[in-house]
Amino acid sequence: VTDLLPSTTTSQTAIKYMEETTSTSGAAEIAEAGTYAESTFVFTEQTSNVRKIGTILPVTDEQLEDEAYVEGFVDNRLGFFLAQRLDGQLVVGNGTSPNLRGLLNVVGIQTQPKGADPGPDAAYKAMVKVRVTGRATPSAFIYHPTNWQDIRLLKTADGIYIWGSPSEAVPDRIWGLPVAQSDAITLGTAATGDFPGFSELAVRRGVEVKISDSHSTYFAEGKQAIRADMRAAVVFYRPAAFCTVTGL
Repeated sequence: VTDLLPSTTTSQTAIKYMEETTSTSGAAEIAEAGTYAESTFVFTEQTSNVRKIGTILPVTDEQLEDEAYVEGFVDNRLGFFLAQRLDGQLVVGNGTSPNLRGLLNVVGIQTQPKGADPGPDAAYKAMVKVRVTGRATPSAFIYHPTNWQDIRLLKTADGIYIWGSPSEAVPDRIWGLPVAQSDAITLGTAATGDFPGFSELAVRRGVEVKISDSHSTYFAEGKQAIRADMRAAVVFYRPAAFCTVTGL
């Protein structure tokens, strides 16, 4: 999911931005010496606070000394844990400190119930809502792996897999858009939208790893505490440029 959002850096503790609530285009043909029609925008000032995601792992002095690869392995794994958590926050964070406000909890995003539609049909209808009401171009989908499994295993009446043969490495795509699979998104819900145009991940500080024996009684016990954290904020500039698909 993180890869879908444009990433920037910030030196601030909070991102103040203008959320586009509504817009009305006045663009029209004009006769010579005619009067230009006005376009209007309604913006609401919003704030997205920089939040910290972190974790700590205890290891013994012997583990660090006797296994040369342990420190690098731990660094990579802790970084992966942070990335997983950030993915979840970008989608379902509730916005209550210390959480980020993820896409599914942004006020004003659109919703397309699946109802009796086949899964692909509901996904296409969500794309249309992004284009028509959101005046944006959908760039990707986010699916829970279990819900994407239902799409991937669709067959024709004579048993042919619609999404390609099981013997082939078929890209995860639907209606031409890439699919990011995340077990963080609510099961039964998918999401699409114009991520490059109307979202932003502002990184205050990337993943930083520190090690110390001063935690708790670790010095006396011959232990080290390896700590990893990062700080970032997320912004969705036009909520209507995004749409969930529910009831999958």
